[in-house]
Amino acid sequence: MKTNRIIPILLTCAVLGLAACGDEKPSTTAGPAATSASAAPSTAAPSPSAAAVSDKDLCTAAEKINKDMRTKLMAVVQGGGDLTKQTGAILIELGDRVTELAGTAGDGKAATALKEFGAEARKAGSAADPGTAADNPAMEKASKDINAACKTAGAPTTF
Repeated sequence: MKTNRIIPILLTCAVLGLAACGDEKPSTTAGPAATSASAAPSTAAPSPSAAAVSDKDLCTAAEKINKDMRTKLMAVVQGGGDLTKQTGAILIELGDRVTELAGTAGDGKAATALKEFGAEARKAGSAADPGTAADNPAMEKASKDINAACKTAGAPTTF
């Protein structure tokens, strides 16, 4: 993968990592490997009896997920290896995790935007060139929708 192809992914993940929502900590999968990424989503499923998560809490948890993914992406870029395959796996994991998170929050604006973003991230991660695929208008729109919903919820983000 060419370096200029990774720029859209780095920008997307960097922007996602800057989400400023709060301090709730969702469960994460452990994995100290710096040069590999797991395509498996978090195994913790929301409890069916749990109350829906507020948009503000949703934004807080989304920030944590995005920071995790940005850290993984930076490790991949610094570690070398097959950037296309690893970047695709990171985008798929990002999509899985934000979609799972959005499923805990009902039908609010932030949840809807996260579901849209998750679908776009998975699609980009499955593409032959994930870096180029991640740089698309649908993903940008979902990012803007997340920012607007989180700002309204009192937890501004920078997706």
